[in-house]
Amino acid sequence: LLPVVYDQAAPKGHGASRPSRFALTEAGRRSLLTRLEADDNENERVWNGLPGFQWHAAAQRAKIGSQVLATHDSDSTSFGRIPLIVTRTSGTGKVLFMGTDGAWRWRKGVEDLYHYRFWGQVVRWMAYQRNMSQGESMRLFYSPDRPEAGNVLTLNANVMSAAGDPLRTGTVVVQTVSPSGQTDSVRLAPAGEDSWGLFTGTFVPTEGGQYKLITSCAETGGQLETMIAVLGQEKEQIGQPARLDVLKEIAQITRGELTSVGEIQSLVSRIAALPEPEPVIRRFRLWSHPAWGGLIVVLLGGFWTGRKLAGLA
Repeated sequence: LLPVVYDQAAPKGHGASRPSRFALTEAGRRSLLTRLEADDNENERVWNGLPGFQWHAAAQRAKIGSQVLATHDSDSTSFGRIPLIVTRTSGTGKVLFMGTDGAWRWRKGVEDLYHYRFWGQVVRWMAYQRNMSQGESMRLFYSPDRPEAGNVLTLNANVMSAAGDPLRTGTVVVQTVSPSGQTDSVRLAPAGEDSWGLFTGTFVPTEGGQYKLITSCAETGGQLETMIAVLGQEKEQIGQPARLDVLKEIAQITRGELTSVGEIQSLVSRIAALPEPEPVIRRFRLWSHPAWGGLIVVLLGGFWTGRKLAGLA
C-alpha cells in the first residue's frame, strides 16, 4: 500500500539538528489537499513559512502511479528530491504518505489554524469518494477524482442484493451520456473473489463537460444516476497562428515569461544576470561515523601486533 520506496540502509529515517521545510511540487500547488490558503501565492508563502521538521522518513522515490505533493526542500537521492507528502489510490481506497512527524509544530504562532485545516482536508479527501453517488442498494465512485478527456476513467460500484448482502455475481452496466448526447455502455465485472459486492470497469471520455452516468443492476433492479465533470483537452492545430493570450497565461501559471523573437538577446542577458542558486547543504556526522571506530581498532591492533613482533610485552 505504501506509495513510496524506502531506503533499506536507513530504517530509522534521518534526523538533523537544524529544521528543514517542505517544497510543494506542481501537483501540490494544484491539490486541494495542500490548500492552506485560497490564493496560490499566499498558499505557497504559508508553506514556506511553516515551522520546519527535524526528522523525515528515508524515502528514496515515489512508486509508479503515485502523486508527489511535497518534497524535502534541500535533501535528495539519486532519483531526485526526497518525497514527503505522497498520495495514491489502492483499489477502492486512498493512501496518504507523510514522511515527517513535525506537523504539530504548525501550531506555533497561529494555534490550530493550519494544523487543523490540513488534517481536516485530509479527512474530507479520504471520505470524498464515499459521497460521490449513493442509492439504497448501490454506490458508484470513480478515479481519478478529476477525470480528463482522453484519459482512462475507472468506475467502481458497490452493489447489494435485496437481502442486503454484497452481490457476488451479477450484470452491472453503466450507461454514459456525453455532453454532445452520444451514449455508450460499460459492463462492470466483479473485482475479485475477495471483493464481494464490488464491480469495476473502465471507459475513456472523449470530450470535456458534464457526463451523465446511469448505473443499473439486472439482478436487483436498482438504478442510480450521477453527473461527473470531465476536463477537456484541446489539441493544437497545425498551421494555425499562435494564440499569444494562451501562451501568456501558460507562462504565468508556470512562472515563466513570454518573450518575442526580437527580445531573445535581452532574455539571455537577464538569465546571465540571475544570482547563483543557493548551495545544497549536506550534513554528515563524521564524529559518530562507524569508520572512526574501525580506524581506531585497526591502529590499536597494528600497534599491539608490532609490539608482539618486536618481542615487547
